[in-house]
Amino acid sequence: MSYNLTATLDAEIAKLSGTYPIDMYVINASLSGYDPLYYANMNQDVYGYGVSSTWNMQATAVVYTGLPIQREAIKTDIMGGGPIIKLSVPNTDRVIESVIQNHNYLRSRDISFLTTFVPFLPSGNDYRYVGTTPDKNAIVKEKFYIDSVSSDENVVTFSCKTKFSLRQAVLPRRKFSRECSWTYLSTECDYSSSINTASYPTCNYTLEHCRERSNSQRYGGFVGIPQKHIGII
Repeated sequence: MSYNLTATLDAEIAKLSGTYPIDMYVINASLSGYDPLYYANMNQDVYGYGVSSTWNMQATAVVYTGLPIQREAIKTDIMGGGPIIKLSVPNTDRVIESVIQNHNYLRSRDISFLTTFVPFLPSGNDYRYVGTTPDKNAIVKEKFYIDSVSSDENVVTFSCKTKFSLRQAVLPRRKFSRECSWTYLSTECDYSSSINTASYPTCNYTLEHCRERSNSQRYGGFVGIPQKHIGII
């Protein structure tokens, strides 16, 4: 994966000492609108740059909540799918736990990974301003989405993937169910239009109803699937 780096960022990367990179994250907590949540892998809150609803960096300074966020290396799944990145946040004070509980575990939400150097963050008089030479363009930005979230008393783990991972997903043509999967009176259900719609305007998608309509040969369910199971201990 290649990036277009600004001259200031490229020069800072070449330095051997004196500064350090910082990872920052912006999560859109809304599925239908834009509700950004800002976090930084820092031991204190810091000012960073806002991110617009179109995921562009803004000059406006916003507070990023400081958390000890551990970012794992990019991996691929066992099926050879797209890249997966896991983020782990300690759950000792339940800060992130409350966030995911209030936002349906943030599943399918967009998340931006921002990487820059501390001097390029906004500057100011507040102690949370840590930048010295602000530059909102000196940031490497990667966009992912949150595929799944798990949590326990120790840690909250986010599994993040790229949207590209969905492009080759294959959806099932049929599903196994005791109920008929066809839409009532559709071509798959009533190919020859033989059902008396005046007598049978609706259907509950069971084999019994199909037989009442003399249409059991077109039944789209799998009656062999057991309704109950026997457990052997």
